[in-house]
Amino acid sequence: MKKQHKYRVISLFSGAGGMDLGFINAGFEIVWANDFFKEAVESYKKNVDDRIVYGDITKIDSSEMPDDIDLVIGGFPCQGFSVANTKRSMKDERNFLYKEMLRVIDDKKPKFFVAENVKGLLTANDGKAIETIIKDFESIEPGYVVKPHLYNFAEYGVPQFRERVLFVGIRIDTGFDFVHPKPTHGPN
Repeated sequence: MKKQHKYRVISLFSGAGGMDLGFINAGFEIVWANDFFKEAVESYKKNVDDRIVYGDITKIDSSEMPDDIDLVIGGFPCQGFSVANTKRSMKDERNFLYKEMLRVIDDKKPKFFVAENVKGLLTANDGKAIETIIKDFESIEPGYVVKPHLYNFAEYGVPQFRERVLFVGIRIDTGFDFVHPKPTHGPN
C-alpha cells in the first residue's frame, strides 16, 4: 500500500491556531508557524504544538523556515481593513503585512496558498486594495491563479456568523483547478 503524501504547511499570522487546526484535521502537517502576539503563541503551544515561532515576521528570514513546502496559509492582519475599525485607512501599516506572505510564497514556491481576511477588504479604498493584493499574488513566479471569494463560515459548520474573504492561490504548473466547496450547513 502506498503511503499517502502529507502536505507540508507553513503557517503565517497563526494566532492561536484556529486555521492550523482545520488543516491538521484535514490531514495536513504544519511544519512551521509564526505569530507576533505572545498570548496567542502560548495558546498555540498548548492547543496545537510547540512548532510555532514567536517573533516579528518582518525580521524572520525565509531561510529559517523549512523547504519543500506544499502550502502556505495565513490570516494576515486585518484591523486596517475591518469595517469595525471606524478609523480604517489605507495608510495603516498593518495593511501591508500581506507582503510578508508574498515574500515567503515567492521564496518557498508552494503548490498552493490560502490567505484569509475580513469582508471589509472587498471595499477598502473603493476596491483598489483587493485588486492590488490579487495582482501582487499573481505576479509571483512561476505564476499563481488567485481566486478570492467571500464565505460565511457558518455555512461550513463554524458556530458563529463569520464572513471572511479567502484567497486561494494555485501555482499554474500544478495542473490543479479550484472548485468552491458547497456549504455543509444552513438554516435547516
